Amino acid sequence: MKTTRVGGESCGVNGGKKVKGRKRHIITDANGLLLTVEIHAANGNDGKAGFRVIKSLGGRFERMKKIYADEGYRGALA
Repeated sequence: MKTTRVGGESCGVNGGKKVKGRKRHIITDANGLLLTVEIHAANGNDGKAGFRVIKSLGGRFERMKKIYADEGYRGALA
């Protein structure tokens, strides 16, 4: 997500896309209802942020069995 010139605390540059801003990591249920969101600087690692967003669920959804993710979340998270 692009940001203004003012930026903010968590603002960075994505090396691959050359975009200054932030990344958002969102988990929704099957109906699209928001469960949790994590936002960090664009220069952060998607794999590590994936672990943080799953951890932020905090065991609130005990019946959740699977999480489907984009290809950007490879490595240990996959």
